[in-house]
Amino acid sequence: MREIKFYGRGGQGAVTAAQILASAAFKEGKYAQTFPQFGAERRGAPVLAYVRIDHEPINIRSKIYQPDVVVVMDLNLLKMANPFTGIKPKGVVILNGTSLPSNFSSFLDDRSVQLHLIDASSLAQQIYRNTPIPIVNVIIVGSYCRVLGDVLLDSIIHVLPDYFPKDKVDLNRKAAQMGYENLRGVSWPT
Repeated sequence: MREIKFYGRGGQGAVTAAQILASAAFKEGKYAQTFPQFGAERRGAPVLAYVRIDHEPINIRSKIYQPDVVVVMDLNLLKMANPFTGIKPKGVVILNGTSLPSNFSSFLDDRSVQLHLIDASSLAQQIYRNTPIPIVNVIIVGSYCRVLGDVLLDSIIHVLPDYFPKDKVDLNRKAAQMGYENLRGVSWPT
């Protein structure tokens, strides 16, 4: 079973990203489960969303304590919490940013974890134009497909009409493709 934790801000689309990923996995014949964790937050407040994907029925109904994958949609959130707590050895981290924060090793020192960066905020500004909070969700999901490969980009693109109005589907297809194409692996800081 693959367990994924999305950590973002309200308005960035963490919950929708989790739903799109789970729907695409389901369309591929897999079992999927997704759920958010937030209170009465407002736009911009921290939001967690979880996804489980498996080839067998999923009977677990708790939040994810030991994720295989952690996606951080806003590096400024690292000032508030450590989203990497419990990540499994050889896990995968996808960060929205251009470089690792200088203090990254203070959050995560397991060097078996794979690190990946995507400048999703800049891509979102190019695609969607000016928004108060860059909506990076579909870009991040495209990146997920590239690094993990357990859900195909075509499956993501196939489910986008279920989540967006007709006039926004083409933009989101482009966003998923750009996320897939622009992800890059990074080395651990020395």
